[in-house]
Amino acid sequence: MAAAAACLCAARIALGGELLLPPTEDVAAGSIVRMDLLVTNDGGQPLRYAVRDVLRVRLIANDQAFQVDLQRDPDSASEAGADTGEIEIAPQAFRRIAYRVRLPLDVHGIIMARGQDGDARAVMFKVLPADQVAQPDAQAGAASASPAATASTSPLLTRESAFAAALSAYEPVYFSAGSHGGANAKFQLSLKYRLFNENAGLARRIPALAHLYLGYTQSSLWDLESRSNPFRDTSYQPRLFYADNDVWHGETQPVRLSAEFGLGHESNGRGGDESRSINIAYVRPGLTLGRTGKWQVTFAPKIYTYLDKEDNPDIAEYRGYVDYSATIGKADRWQLTGLLREGTGEGWSVQMDLSYPLRSVAIGNLNGYLHFQYFGGWGESMLDYDRRLPAQYRIGLMFVR
Repeated sequence: MAAAAACLCAARIALGGELLLPPTEDVAAGSIVRMDLLVTNDGGQPLRYAVRDVLRVRLIANDQAFQVDLQRDPDSASEAGADTGEIEIAPQAFRRIAYRVRLPLDVHGIIMARGQDGDARAVMFKVLPADQVAQPDAQAGAASASPAATASTSPLLTRESAFAAALSAYEPVYFSAGSHGGANAKFQLSLKYRLFNENAGLARRIPALAHLYLGYTQSSLWDLESRSNPFRDTSYQPRLFYADNDVWHGETQPVRLSAEFGLGHESNGRGGDESRSINIAYVRPGLTLGRTGKWQVTFAPKIYTYLDKEDNPDIAEYRGYVDYSATIGKADRWQLTGLLREGTGEGWSVQMDLSYPLRSVAIGNLNGYLHFQYFGGWGESMLDYDRRLPAQYRIGLMFVR
């Protein structure tokens, strides 16, 4: 059976006075793995500790939240001294208690895990999709396999899976339709590709290389009322950029800084009088307030200068030089993102995107998000950068937010 190799990239989850230690080697998604709970006694007197049979851990994957139960490993009673359900820990000492859990098969990408007990610090790890890695032994993923055996039989990555591991979502991806001044739909695709393998020698010697990306975003406006339903306009946006989502974070306060800067091109692929294109250099600092998995607020203005705007020399009058962006939301709840542009001569434009996980309203059966979009102002497309069209209201499906 095909299985994914999961590489846990952080050392521990803090559970109040406890530390949950994930496996240190590669494990297979869908298999049963062992995690140790480290219980410490920093006091001067012996500590009586009641061993829990179940630990609840919350996983957040692709903005979806799951809960998994870690079951205490009965085979670990001798090493933990937990056969009676209670252990004694000497002063300035610690004990380890082993738990086992089956990793979900349908969860992949960058995963955040947080213990449900206390104010737990999140741990991040990476899971590869099951269909990208072939298991050489069909029995290797059996439930009876030990974590060590599972790790030792994890296969090498294929060329296809190595490509997929470097590919990830960039800007939001959605398809939504509405009608105001004519029925229309708007859809957006966006991906980024990590140029350097972060686990290889060059990126280890020069860490900044692991943050270099090629990005591509394409957004299209589809005229659903006109004859033959033509596309009104399409914007093509390749980019070369540096991005680091964790430039700095507070040790005790839920504050995180991020940064992105690079070169970008945007055009509509047309010729003659309908040709539109710009080249820009930009920087996008980010400030996030709030804990992972809880409600968060992010401010991330994109500040840019035009390197070339020959096809539309007055575009700054309608777009300006800053895209003001703010997001408030929770991974498994509502999220609202606002984008504001103020031109140097013709007022402002605003776009609002509101989304809610479909999994929460469909008892886990649907992926993606219910999406509501509003746009008002100048130039929703490159072709119409200097036109103020009626405000647009849309509803649809958001795949990545």
